[in-house]
Amino acid sequence: MEHAASTAAHSPEIMEAILGTFVAAVFLGILAQVVAHRWKLPAILPLLIVGMAAGPSGLGVFDPSDLGHGLEVIIHLGVAVILFEGGLSLQLDQLRKIGGPLRNLLTVGTVVTGLGGAALAHYITGVSWSTAALFGAIVTVTGPTVIAPLLRHMVAPKKVRTLLLSEGLMIDPIGAVLAYLVLQWIKNAGLGFRPLAQEIASVALVGCILGFVAGALAVAAVRYRHLGEELRNLTILALLMGSFLLAEHQAPQSGILASVVMGLTVSAAKIPDLSPLKAFKGQLTVLIISVLFILLSGRLDLDAMLALGWHGALVVAGLILVVRPLSVLVSISPGKMSWRERVMVGLAAPRGIVAAAVASLAAIQLRADGLDDDAVLLEGLVYLVIIATCAWATLMSSWLPRALGFYGDPSRKRVVLVGANGLSSALARLFQDQQWTVVVVDSVQRKLTALRERRILAVSGDARESASYDDAGVERDTLVVAMTTNDELNLLVAELVRNEFGVEHPVVVMQQAPSEFGQVRRAWVDLLGQRDIDIQRWGRRLEEGSASILTIEVPQGEERQVFLSRLREEPQDLVVLFGWKNGHPHFDWNAENLSQLSRLSLLVAGEDLREEFEDQAAVS
Repeated sequence: MEHAASTAAHSPEIMEAILGTFVAAVFLGILAQVVAHRWKLPAILPLLIVGMAAGPSGLGVFDPSDLGHGLEVIIHLGVAVILFEGGLSLQLDQLRKIGGPLRNLLTVGTVVTGLGGAALAHYITGVSWSTAALFGAIVTVTGPTVIAPLLRHMVAPKKVRTLLLSEGLMIDPIGAVLAYLVLQWIKNAGLGFRPLAQEIASVALVGCILGFVAGALAVAAVRYRHLGEELRNLTILALLMGSFLLAEHQAPQSGILASVVMGLTVSAAKIPDLSPLKAFKGQLTVLIISVLFILLSGRLDLDAMLALGWHGALVVAGLILVVRPLSVLVSISPGKMSWRERVMVGLAAPRGIVAAAVASLAAIQLRADGLDDDAVLLEGLVYLVIIATCAWATLMSSWLPRALGFYGDPSRKRVVLVGANGLSSALARLFQDQQWTVVVVDSVQRKLTALRERRILAVSGDARESASYDDAGVERDTLVVAMTTNDELNLLVAELVRNEFGVEHPVVVMQQAPSEFGQVRRAWVDLLGQRDIDIQRWGRRLEEGSASILTIEVPQGEERQVFLSRLREEPQDLVVLFGWKNGHPHFDWNAENLSQLSRLSLLVAGEDLREEFEDQAAVS
């Protein structure tokens, strides 16, 4: 009775501590995400800094130990959701294109990284071989949650982007299983070959089977018409957690493999519209990553990490500058990728949430086995690697593409026009004349056939599906112009390519541009012509020959004032589509920056207006 009374007396305090810790993690995590978004940084950096500053070693705002075993539960389920969302985003047809390099990185590259990391940790820090092997296993993972945001702001060839993202996702379960096997080896004073092979086979078999079954059930749930969108998404979440729990019960560490396989199964099903599910899982993933990183970094012993000193710095430098490039060198042959592409892959391997989660779980197990010193050193070293590799990758993403010449590569001048019509055909010819690669996306085969007859690249696809833009080769620096006859669809396209591909300023054509468009959306969307354009009307005129697109030199002196006055009259038969600067179109021209542009492209109808501007027509 006395024990029960004592427990009851303390239960409000325990509940308040748990609630305070969880709420603090959510609030601080979202705050760090906002900072990362504002400054275009990988979210992991502000998350780690905020978590360490607010944790017990810093300001003491919260203490992750208040969650007890609940922290391990959050880690396991959080990683499952993150890896499922990653598997959902992978395109199998893209994986086939980089199959050889990816396979080698997941096999040969993993061995090189694991052995290299273990050797660095042992010989530089003097840690035992068992703990060094555990460290080597953990740092084999990279991190899709870190790589994906980096790729949104990095100019790189499609092959490099696909390889980095695919490796980051598929190496995570491999690294987690390796870490588990090393832990078993430490705990059992060595594992024989047969038990080791049985463990690996069990994990692979259980994870693949249960992941595939859960994925098939998820596909059925998506296609079941009697389930609402919200309930459908929650059903898939329940299937994910159920399959993870069942897999972990059958074979420890197979749950994360089941999560990846489930995501790949749903992605491979070619479901017409997965955007609602991806949006739901994407938001959930951001929340989970935020909470996990705050909690995991909050429990880190900062003094222990700082105590690593130059030994830790040497280990990190060895991983970044020696081990990773070596693994890429032996995994990818020159025939599969150019030297520039291999350099970019070799210098971009940030560690993320899975490395942090596995290191924390391993440290918990080491402490339970009485190896406190090894646990502290392991966590400190892994988190030092996470911070350094993320900072390094962020630095590389900004200047390495320029150093390798990707920004100046003429083949990267690509414009994707969404919607096949008379206006898009005229724009396509204009950009072709300027040596741009032009691709038109539409779902109507008849329209695409006519374009192909004019030697314009065309992709048949749904404008609402990201796969259409994959086929069109959309990347961060691609110019995307949404110009269908549906204003809402055009705005949807702009949001899709911005969120999925990192296109910072997609362009839209609005047939009825709202008066508040400039204030509400202009921050990230450019409006073609800075006014409403009747696509069907202008398309007919262009096809009939009563209208044309003229490119003129920017007027100077008094002619510029006359030109601006003419524009202020807003003639219905004249639209300034965009200006040109250094061979690239600029959609945000105005009276102040007009002098910085070399030419202007005009949409003109009527003989009088055409004659007025034809004398100024620029020679292509």
